[in-house]
Amino acid sequence: MPRHRLTLPPSCWPEDLRDRFDRHPLSEAQRARLRRALGRWLQISNDLVVDPRDVSRETWLERTQGLSRQVRNEVRQALAIVFPATAASLYAGDNHRTDRADMRAQLRATIARNLARFPDDWRVAAEPLLRMGEAGFDDGILVQAWSSNTIKRRLEAAALHFDYCRTRNFAVDIAPTSVRCKLREDQARVENGKRRVGGVAVDLGALSGLAPALLPERSWAWLKTTRDRLRKLANYRGSRNASRAIDAAELRAAGQQLLDKADALHAAARNRRELVAAHTKARTALSMILLAEAPVRVTNLAETELRSNLLEDLAGLYLDAASTKEGDLDRRAFSATLIDAIGRYVRLHRAVVAAPGESRLFVGERGGPIKGAQLSKCLGDFTDPVFMVRVTPHAIRHSVGNFIIASVPEEAALASIILNHRSDAVTAVYTQSAAQVAASRRLAAATSSTASKLRADTMPMTSKRSPKGRGSWCVAKPRRHPKSAS
Repeated sequence: MPRHRLTLPPSCWPEDLRDRFDRHPLSEAQRARLRRALGRWLQISNDLVVDPRDVSRETWLERTQGLSRQVRNEVRQALAIVFPATAASLYAGDNHRTDRADMRAQLRATIARNLARFPDDWRVAAEPLLRMGEAGFDDGILVQAWSSNTIKRRLEAAALHFDYCRTRNFAVDIAPTSVRCKLREDQARVENGKRRVGGVAVDLGALSGLAPALLPERSWAWLKTTRDRLRKLANYRGSRNASRAIDAAELRAAGQQLLDKADALHAAARNRRELVAAHTKARTALSMILLAEAPVRVTNLAETELRSNLLEDLAGLYLDAASTKEGDLDRRAFSATLIDAIGRYVRLHRAVVAAPGESRLFVGERGGPIKGAQLSKCLGDFTDPVFMVRVTPHAIRHSVGNFIIASVPEEAALASIILNHRSDAVTAVYTQSAAQVAASRRLAAATSSTASKLRADTMPMTSKRSPKGRGSWCVAKPRRHPKSAS
């Protein structure tokens, strides 16, 4: 009795399908495995007397039912190679929409999680001020007065300080002794390059903001004095974003190159994992191109909606007053390059990953909305090896502000308009560094010219960071004046 054939041999395939499969770059093992899978699809179609070119997610599910999960996925991979136009639809059903978390529920969980690490007296003082009702009408005064990010930052800073007191056997309290000891350890980390003064100043500022609000009957002048001192030191050291500044044109060019690479990876993808990897690169590329032209905040970037924030022809971005930090409308016009990049990302890459009904422009690996922190991380991971500096969305805003004022000082007010600052006072920060930007350009040009004449190699050499002089910025004890000689 003849053996039942499970797959159709390549010699019996339609010639056009065989040519498409043979032209696709595959390893020998992959070619053998997917050849059997495509032959299985063609054999099943012949047995059912149906058209093998009728490829969709529904027909794939119907004709491969009863097969093992591995064989079904191999058949789908083979169909995606031979019928690339249907690749997105074949995988679309695998994406499950994740419900967006309620912001008030998240804040309520954050408050409860951090207050559990507070000592009893601090927790008793904080709970009524941070109370959150069901409808928001009976919220505590601090929930009404502070933003969610402010509450989270200050509670986390205090909880970390209380944890530190427990590990060092200090009284679990915000007191000069524990703060002074913590600052001395932070100072050592700063000198070793493991922390920045700005980060220490932010942590102390969070403590200084929370402590007087919870226990106003105590004197906190010493804490405010230390906070102000660290803020001055942080301003003197400069922002870390200033060292990350790169030219916007270079960023956009790198984004276009990355998008081309993502398109090539998408065309060569043989399974969902490779399609998702191509989407991640395309998403990072689009964020680079978009931020180079419209340096919005990363939160607005992550929350951009296809239907409400992007215009119908993708020619612009519209942010209403409720979604901006300043409470003002923000409208951006896009260039043809950016419009093309958005179209390629939406039609080719996002279509494979996005969950049904998802309206965000940028989506995560599972098809749901992605957080701004993840977008920033992907951007930093790509720019670090390319530019030898880790660029983040906020650093791009600094780059744009510095560039505007360094190039056209007489139009300094444009920085606040383009970056949508809350007030023109922020422009002064860029004005201070504009001279340094212009000077560094002249120095770089002069160095390059002289080096080329002397045929000298000016590439920087890597070396260990030398420790800076130890300067005391802890909580100072009152100075005793020596008695005058009699």
